Amino acid sequence: MAKKPNDYTDNLRKIKSQLIVSTLQRKKDVLAFKAVRRIRTKVTWDSREDLMIDEEAWDYIVRKQKYDPKFVFCHPEILTENPFTSFYYRGLCGLSIKAAKDYFGAIENIESGNNRTTLGTGKAKIMAQTYNTFTCSIIKNSAKWTLEDGKRTIIATLGITLDGVMRNKVGEIAEERIMFMLVEWLQQRKMILSPRMAKDEPPRDIPQECKLPKGIIMRFSSEPDVAFERDGVLIAVVEIKGGIDPAGALERYGAARKSFEHAMHMSPKCKNFYLGGVFTPELNRRITADRLVEKSFNIIEVLQKTESRESFFAELFHHTLRLI
Repeated sequence: MAKKPNDYTDNLRKIKSQLIVSTLQRKKDVLAFKAVRRIRTKVTWDSREDLMIDEEAWDYIVRKQKYDPKFVFCHPEILTENPFTSFYYRGLCGLSIKAAKDYFGAIENIESGNNRTTLGTGKAKIMAQTYNTFTCSIIKNSAKWTLEDGKRTIIATLGITLDGVMRNKVGEIAEERIMFMLVEWLQQRKMILSPRMAKDEPPRDIPQECKLPKGIIMRFSSEPDVAFERDGVLIAVVEIKGGIDPAGALERYGAARKSFEHAMHMSPKCKNFYLGGVFTPELNRRITADRLVEKSFNIIEVLQKTESRESFFAELFHHTLRLI
């Protein structure tokens, strides 16, 4: 009999499916192609060397395949007329947003499709040169490259970006659930001195800061996810990594580890707690070996099993913070 997924994992998979479908339904790749087709500027391609367009690739595209060059090669004037076309050319050469940022900085606003977005000629030229360099390399190293191949690459590149979006979404869901759980548990025990909360009503949102007994402040932020301090001194931090893909377990812990190291630098007696969505044998070995982590807990078990949840609360609020 097949094992039934737990609620947390099942919910994450549903959200991923919805995100994939909704993203593809927007047909951003089709809209980008149409944006290039509607370009009114009559660009000239005389300075191909300056635009980093390889002559061998140019001959193949223009003379052999008979393609309109603007559908393959990027020109700065096309980008300045409609910055959204950057999405088309970036996708054509398989550059992710993260990789593109390494070459010419942030491009999310440029590719947003906002009609009020402007792009300077200097940056447009750098972007065109970068895109052309990669596209020419692909054409020269591919057997019988076609524009349809390029369009499929755009969709694949969109998938890479979507994967990053999903990873962030998974992290947000895990953080939100754990933070709500902490606030609700403290609220039920009348341990939140401010902001004022009704004991019998679930919290409507997560306050950025809560004052607890014995002068302890609980803060929610991006790094660390949860911090407890007294008189400006860190007592404990909690890092939440909710991804359920075993392949990324070490990478997620590596990010949390940087936060732990910073916390220990600020306060050598600070206790670090790691909440992860999946634990591999290698991850467990590393956590034990580096001794940065006071205790680690499985997010899924903490959220769904009373025993695990109470064990987490006991370690944090009794043994570490001495609030219970």
